[in-house]
Amino acid sequence: MTTTYARPKTSHFLPAISTMASSYRNPQPPLGMGPSANMWRTNSYYKSSSALPLTFSTQRENFDLVRANTTFYPSNRTTLMTRYTPDDWYKSNHSNYRESESSRKSAERLRKDTIRFMQDKEQLTRRTQENTSKNIAERVNDIVFWRSELSHEIDNIVTETAALSEVKRRLERALAETEGPLQVSQECLYHREKRMSIDLVHDDVEKDLIK
Repeated sequence: MTTTYARPKTSHFLPAISTMASSYRNPQPPLGMGPSANMWRTNSYYKSSSALPLTFSTQRENFDLVRANTTFYPSNRTTLMTRYTPDDWYKSNHSNYRESESSRKSAERLRKDTIRFMQDKEQLTRRTQENTSKNIAERVNDIVFWRSELSHEIDNIVTETAALSEVKRRLERALAETEGPLQVSQECLYHREKRMSIDLVHDDVEKDLIK
């Protein structure tokens, strides 16, 4: 950005190549610009520009070449002021490389920890499933056993209930058969009560009738 485009003031297509040309006899100094335009120039430019004793008025008098207009933008100045050195670039890349290597190692360690955690959980789940299946099988066997025992006890109770019912019917029949002898004994005792005075004896016959 410190250079300027200049060409000889001539109508020919090619410029003059003689060493005695006016462009060589009168070297063209840089344009005089304001302080805001010189903020981003390097120290070598100021050294070279300070060696030229010509003033702006002298430059205007000895101006033999047609100079192109150059526009200085603030963005260019800002960009040049924020330049970095190759050492900064190398350090930044080296830092990025170390960070990426650290991130890669952390990701690899996390992946290994995750795989180990998955394996541990899988083994724990398998053991828990095996224990649960074993407990369920044992519980099913116990339920089947006690169900068969209950069925057997129910059958025994039904059989005993039927036997008791039979005994009850037999007892009821026996009780019904004792109604006749009871009535006869009561009638005999009733007639024996008709005896008078000394005949009212509590003898063996009366004892047997009462029995």
